[in-house]
Amino acid sequence: MAAWMVATPSRSSEPPWLLPPLLAVLANRAPHVRLVRLPVQFRTVEQALATRSIDLAVTVADALPSSILRAPLLTCGFVCLFDPRQVPLKQRLSEREYFARQHVIVSYNGDLRGIIEDLFRKERDVRCAVSSFSHVGSVIMGSKLLATVPTVVAQHLLALHPKLATAQLPFAMDGAPIELLWPLSVDDDEACRFVREQLIEIAANFSSRAERQTAPGARNRNARTR
Repeated sequence: MAAWMVATPSRSSEPPWLLPPLLAVLANRAPHVRLVRLPVQFRTVEQALATRSIDLAVTVADALPSSILRAPLLTCGFVCLFDPRQVPLKQRLSEREYFARQHVIVSYNGDLRGIIEDLFRKERDVRCAVSSFSHVGSVIMGSKLLATVPTVVAQHLLALHPKLATAQLPFAMDGAPIELLWPLSVDDDEACRFVREQLIEIAANFSSRAERQTAPGARNRNARTR
């Protein structure tokens, strides 16, 4: 019986697109395979893979040695998440309105700085900072706050809170690629290759759905009909 150690980011909620469909595939095609999900972050993923503490990682990563192989899974853009019952926004915000409104952000350092402050050196009116994207939806519900979140996160939050909506941001933001990482030492392992292939296919299917479901305006129309 094989048990594969799969690591995903510890700083946000469990990626909803990853384990459920992977387990469904394994149940049908490789029922002997068992998975152990472990948390990881980009600062520790290199050591975890090098020491074989994990077999695969799905995360954002910087430069890595040649002993660790990588394949792109998703490139996450960003959207503005809000409650249209409280904030009547257009499908695309103006920059003036974006910075005039209050925000909830995800801060991994426990402060009031988020990705917008780091990228654009402009300060938002931050009303609340949380440690994980998993908290954002419940904070936004019933409030006038805005949240800037990756599209893959937005899809999950919209499924949990279908009365929320998205709007296009007033500036361009390049998304960080989420990658599949694995040690060179298991590159030829047949079972590991099978799991990698399934993850790449699952990510491609999810990315296609996310683009359609989080397109600004799509949820706005759905929210108004509920």
